Amino acid sequence: MRKLLTTAIAVTAFLTGSPALAEPGGLDLTVTPAGFTAPSAVRAGALTLAVRSEDPAGAWVGLVRLRPGVALETYARHLKQAMSDDPADAMAGGRAVTADAEMFGGVAVGAVPAAAEIAVSPGDYHLVDFRDVAEPDFVSRIRPLRIGPGTSPKATNATAAIIATDNGFLAPRSLTSGAPVFVLNASGQFTEAMLLPVRPGTALADLDAFFARTGPSPFTGRPTGVVPLSPWRSAILTTALPPGEYALVTWVRDLRTGEPLALRGARALVRVA
Repeated sequence: MRKLLTTAIAVTAFLTGSPALAEPGGLDLTVTPAGFTAPSAVRAGALTLAVRSEDPAGAWVGLVRLRPGVALETYARHLKQAMSDDPADAMAGGRAVTADAEMFGGVAVGAVPAAAEIAVSPGDYHLVDFRDVAEPDFVSRIRPLRIGPGTSPKATNATAAIIATDNGFLAPRSLTSGAPVFVLNASGQFTEAMLLPVRPGTALADLDAFFARTGPSPFTGRPTGVVPLSPWRSAILTTALPPGEYALVTWVRDLRTGEPLALRGARALVRVA
């Protein structure tokens, strides 16, 4: 009950515009098959990370902060393990990544650009394209980012919310294309929130069958959304998706069982208008 109350307070604060974030300069990144370049420093506050992809495979760019004493190479090795197709290996890697770094989110993009507004404080961070994890030069593609002192807070303008909980997503049945959406991880582990277009007539049972590997893929395009957030981290997603039916899902596995979180209810159907 206390956790649900805390979630409700956090969502209400964002949707009513209470001061929560500061205003820094943004980062506009263009990702190619060779990776991306980025400034080495910005000021603290609400970092706006805007991403577009010239890579046909898309891009999943996120902001992470390594914990004291963790080497970048160690984190990269564990991240690759966490994205393994083997459930036991992925579970062990996910636990290691949790110990290695704090995850602040970011954006996954395909054909449609997107931006995420992320609350940050001063310190040393890294920008990571999670889709590059299998590349032999993965570590060299990760970009360091120093965040310095910021400015005074401002109110957010998000008008809808997606909440990841231990029992799945709390999400509206419809979203407005181009309107900012507050995304909060209120679960006990890191997770993400991805929107993928689906075939007309797709039902929740079709999503369940896909994640259980008993049915075909219902998806008709690449994901757009918020990449992994640590518990109680949030981001404000803005993207002009084409109108239609979308699945809201996560590809992250349960770090206790190795099962896809989608099989525990972390999936929904959303109409974008």
